[in-house]
Amino acid sequence: MIDLPPYDALALSLHHSPGVHAILVGSGLSRAAGIPTGWEITLDLIRRLAALDGITKHDEWAKWYRDKYTREPNYSEILDALASTPAERRAILHSYINAPEGDDTRRPTKAHHAIAQLVVSGAVRVIVTTNFDRLIENALREAGIEPTVIASDDAIAGATPLVHAECTVIKVHGDYLDARIKNTDAELAGYSPAMNALLDQVFDQFGLLAVGWSGEWDTALRSAILRAPSRRYPFYWAARGDVRGLAQDMLNQRGGRSFPIADADSFFVKLNETLEALKAASRPHPQSVEMAVALAKRYCRDDQFAMEWAEFLHAEVESVRKYVSGPDYPTANPTSETLNSIVATFMVRTEVLRRACLICGRWGTTEANRAVVRSIQSLSFAAESQGGYTWYINLREFGASIVFYWNLAGLIDREDWKAINGLQSAEIKADGRNAKLVSVLPFLSNSMDWKILPGVEQNRTPVSAYLARQFVVEARDIALAESRAEELFDRTEISICLGFAHDRNEAMKTSGIHFWTPTGRFIWRRSGEAFETELKRIDGLTDTDPFFKAGMLGGSKASAAPTLQAVREFRQRIGNNYW
Repeated sequence: MIDLPPYDALALSLHHSPGVHAILVGSGLSRAAGIPTGWEITLDLIRRLAALDGITKHDEWAKWYRDKYTREPNYSEILDALASTPAERRAILHSYINAPEGDDTRRPTKAHHAIAQLVVSGAVRVIVTTNFDRLIENALREAGIEPTVIASDDAIAGATPLVHAECTVIKVHGDYLDARIKNTDAELAGYSPAMNALLDQVFDQFGLLAVGWSGEWDTALRSAILRAPSRRYPFYWAARGDVRGLAQDMLNQRGGRSFPIADADSFFVKLNETLEALKAASRPHPQSVEMAVALAKRYCRDDQFAMEWAEFLHAEVESVRKYVSGPDYPTANPTSETLNSIVATFMVRTEVLRRACLICGRWGTTEANRAVVRSIQSLSFAAESQGGYTWYINLREFGASIVFYWNLAGLIDREDWKAINGLQSAEIKADGRNAKLVSVLPFLSNSMDWKILPGVEQNRTPVSAYLARQFVVEARDIALAESRAEELFDRTEISICLGFAHDRNEAMKTSGIHFWTPTGRFIWRRSGEAFETELKRIDGLTDTDPFFKAGMLGGSKASAAPTLQAVREFRQRIGNNYW
């Protein structure tokens, strides 16, 4: 088993499991912003109190307080003694927390802003802090996040549940504008039942990353971490220097891991950059087909993702090309088993690509669909010199063909005739000449015996039935029910049939070739009703119809008429093969 370094493991956890880790930040973050700790404020308040007795110098202000008042220093009591009204108390606290006008200190640091970005990205949703300043909240608001802030039992009672809040900040020692903040050993020894219950929920249900916290003085917080029953998510501790003493005891008890950092600013900035890099690296290589479908819907519909869309398509095309050009592509004497193995491999390797291109055809931008055309051209091997068995050579085009069909189906569903004509008329090199995709890629335009495919051996148009069965399943990506998907598949094959026929008819004017066109199951399903319906539809169009204005079948009724006549005669000629 590979044991990743703690930092790498943390970054991967945040990347793959966003929202399941809480961050615990201590006074180290506030000290970097020039804000004193709660104990430091308490000692300074004692100094002010002693000044009222004429004492301005003392080596240990806490000892002076104990000797004079025979009790432990208490932040709230000292503040009350120095300021009799809430306004006066607030003014004193402001002097510690808020920066004087023109002073750039006591502002959110790079670490605070980086934490806010972790929340924006969804990597973190819960922040536990011992600090009573508002630097974290300010950084979050600057990033457009309004956090749920819990600093007292009152706030706990009315807070949005953790699982529903965009971000929750739990201030276990209170807020600086509330005189109930905790500072002394006695105050830090225990929390209220409500706060304990909330922390128990956090430490049981979330992983934890501690930064800028020593773990030495906060007895109640340490106890809450130690009593958590769950170990479902990891515990990480980023510290300046070695983790020792009570902190190490916590790590040992919780099975946590620590790693050194130079400071909180550089650590959180680096963590954000690492997560961005992981996010970017995962885009071209989705870890599941469903993730890829989700990415395709995002990328192809907005040209601001043109680069990501191009990279997405390129990665999938290369996966197919590597198979065809590599040692795994069969070369031995063809058998039904080897041919079916090739088809099955293509079906697996093109799944992401063809489903993405179906979605792009239905909803993608013009530029996104042009990128698909280029991908289909890249998938073709027709221009490359090839040796070997004819069936193997023909099957090399399988990837280009199935992606061509799926993209065309999406375009037909949205009736984008200009894009349909652009796809069918795009050219590739074949047999030493430029040829249109619609004339090279139809599955019935080669000498394959498609009855080798499983489950369609007795079908009158086996490859058509094989593809239709898969298409009906994947047409759910464009929100089509089974009956609509069946209809769309037939319309797609009819469009290919007519496009091929028109190109063939034009070629016959300058050569002695005979006429034929690839058909499909539409030729016999329901006695060819769908086919005849489409022919009659085209017969009834005018030259101003979008179909002809897009250039389909030559761009006019006059240019379409010979093609329609030819396919009708061809259907009559081959009809006996399907009844």
